[in-house]
Amino acid sequence: MLAVVKEQPGEGWALREVARPGPAAGEVLLRVRRIGICGSDLAIFDGRETDLRLPVIPGHEFAGEVVERGAEVQGLPSGARVAVNLVRNCGHCYQCRKGQGNLCLDPNLIGFHSNGGFAEFACVPAGNCHPLPEGMSWEAAASIDPLTSALAAVQKAGVGPGDRVAILGPGPIGLYACQLARLQGAREIFVIGTRAHLLEKARELGADRAFKVDRADMTACLPGILEASDGRGAEVVVEATGDPAALDLALAVASKGGRIALVSIYHERTEIEPNSVVFKELRILGSFDYRWIDFENALRLIAGGRIRTEPLITHRLPLSRIQEGIALMQSRQAIKVLLEP
Repeated sequence: MLAVVKEQPGEGWALREVARPGPAAGEVLLRVRRIGICGSDLAIFDGRETDLRLPVIPGHEFAGEVVERGAEVQGLPSGARVAVNLVRNCGHCYQCRKGQGNLCLDPNLIGFHSNGGFAEFACVPAGNCHPLPEGMSWEAAASIDPLTSALAAVQKAGVGPGDRVAILGPGPIGLYACQLARLQGAREIFVIGTRAHLLEKARELGADRAFKVDRADMTACLPGILEASDGRGAEVVVEATGDPAALDLALAVASKGGRIALVSIYHERTEIEPNSVVFKELRILGSFDYRWIDFENALRLIAGGRIRTEPLITHRLPLSRIQEGIALMQSRQAIKVLLEP
């Protein structure tokens, strides 16, 4: 089968023919139907992501159909259509027993620590498969993972009626966070980014105001945001850029007593001004992956037509053209590239 393989640390990966896997006990073999390229995948391909167990087939935003079941698998008959959540956990450590499987003390994330979906076939635990409702498209199913990451962050930040919400970064996570904040009754939504076409997409998906900034001086938009918010700033800030330069802006934009949710993975060390946190009594919340129930809830939001996925899918390519998809994502010409193995 055709698969993308990351073999060594640093830059580099290979698109090659490998043996089709067989499911172990508790696993199913899926024919991958659609898979999205995530920002985390870009970091794997260019060597910034180091938390990997190599060699590995990357890719975690995928959906497919069951073609074979391993021993001990109940349900999920051949032909069952499923989406896959990436959070493999041990199920018995302290964090797992608390219901925080995403913080498992022995994590095994699909596409990072075990083989993922940049392949024609993938073996995954049956417990990571979420059956799809009739009529849900493969493209929508492959969009559940990034929506779930945004949902977990918005929930942690406690977005509610009356809140002004500032979203830094109109990429897939930021654009889903924009839609979710609107569903939660946010009073006003500001989206901040460096590219005009992405900000226009944010307006299309519910942003009240969009602020274009230059990475060299992100805080230049602060006067406009303060003017638009009666001098207070935003009660909730969702930082979805992964750019350390955006952290100063997040602190500046947040209102006194505000909450900042960090949903990105940062590959550079950075500093923040602690007095901004102290004097404004800010709460900074990390949001890493998601729980099983979060994935189920995101699936239902899409199935019920409450969240739009199709405006984010800008490019569709065969797996054999993954290099082209990576380039489109790196250049920000694409919002989301979906591959069909």
